[in-house]
Amino acid sequence: MSIIDIKNLSFVYDGTDREVLKNINLQIEEGDFVAVLGHNGSGKSTLANCINAIYEPTEGEVLVSGLSTKDDSDENLLEIRKTVGSVFQNPDNQLITTVVEEDVAFALENLGVDPVEMRKRVDEALEKVDMSAFAKHATHQLSGGQKQRIAIAGILAMRPRILVLDEPTAMLDPKGRKEVLKVLHELNSEGITVVLITHYMNEAAQAKRIVVINEGSILIDGTPHYVFQNAGLLKSVGLDVPQSTELMFLMREEGYRVPLAVLTEEECCKVIEDLFCGKIERQF
Repeated sequence: MSIIDIKNLSFVYDGTDREVLKNINLQIEEGDFVAVLGHNGSGKSTLANCINAIYEPTEGEVLVSGLSTKDDSDENLLEIRKTVGSVFQNPDNQLITTVVEEDVAFALENLGVDPVEMRKRVDEALEKVDMSAFAKHATHQLSGGQKQRIAIAGILAMRPRILVLDEPTAMLDPKGRKEVLKVLHELNSEGITVVLITHYMNEAAQAKRIVVINEGSILIDGTPHYVFQNAGLLKSVGLDVPQSTELMFLMREEGYRVPLAVLTEEECCKVIEDLFCGKIERQF
């Protein structure tokens, strides 16, 4: 059974007549790692907010672990938001208190979690994001990557089964992006379902599955190798591809019969080696 089941989802913001999402059908299995790509205004962030029940579908339905986000009863929404943890773009907007461990405990205090259990969860969450040594540190003294990891720890302390992250690395430097991606892959290896909204192609290439949104509809959906080999299609809607795939695309335009399903540097080097060894011919 899919942990996220989206059926004929359409969404229109109040006071407008523009469909931001148009008849989206999408199923995500538990334990998957899905990257959602799309240019600005494509609807990818709106999709994230429909999954975590911030937005209610205009038409269609979103089921999270069998619960409909259209049921706005307090009990139902609380259960959905326990299941889905959300992390947003700006880490500074997500930190509430001035001390790291207090920030991680903030949501648990609001839920009335027993102090002994709370202590255990906070310690576990900080350990999972490799921030245990910073438990007593002031949040304002952390780097951007560290702040985002603390934001993730605060969500993990609530023990969600799903993490939805809306461009969590957009405001980070390369080191911070690498730190956050490492944490996400480790959490996914432990069984947490990850839905990552991103505009970084190299981040998307590390996912198990990519869903590309364009003008509110799903343009293409599949493994990274499948999605990025359609470089021409992605470029036609203003999206880039990883550098290795881009090189293959340019070589194809020059007539070389190279595969387009190339993502990593290692795969790229193997193709170039085959080219110099005469294993790849030029068509024209």
